[in-house]
Amino acid sequence: MHIRKAFRPLLCAGLCAVLPYTQAQAKEPALHLTAASTYYDNRSTALDLVQSYYNAIGTGQLARAFSYTLKGTPEKDANQLAADYNAFRNKFQDIRSIKLRFELGFTSAGVGTEVSAVPVVVEMETKEGSTIVRSSCHYVVRLSPDAQDYAPFDPIRIDASFDEPVEGGFDATALPDCRF
Repeated sequence: MHIRKAFRPLLCAGLCAVLPYTQAQAKEPALHLTAASTYYDNRSTALDLVQSYYNAIGTGQLARAFSYTLKGTPEKDANQLAADYNAFRNKFQDIRSIKLRFELGFTSAGVGTEVSAVPVVVEMETKEGSTIVRSSCHYVVRLSPDAQDYAPFDPIRIDASFDEPVEGGFDATALPDCRF
């Protein structure tokens, strides 16, 4: 999967500098997350945030998973937010376990904003026993904490995600190319 350059203006909104891809920041081997997994909630880095997101899905804590996609100040009214959450919950409510492979693809820094691309291959087992393998790109946005002098604070969040089903199995699927 390659996300087109047309998406770049949404993420960078102007001045961007692409930092080099770093293999050393890869999370390997694959993580296996189930309802019995230890609670993990860390918003320190893009990789930690994505791991926290899938930990929440794998443990059935879908409201927590959904929260990793929200700004500090809601952009939608309560009805729109509830509808978005219901769609999110319906997508993941039947997941029993998750196997996950991911790494930091790149980071792009602009004025007061950092955008990181996190390529992911995920295998989700449903409660009925079927398996779904998806290739995903998560774009994580962090506004400079030093530049925020207002409440509520706008945390690091998954700003956009794109995924598609994979024909091959989890082990045979390469991480997607998530460049803008």
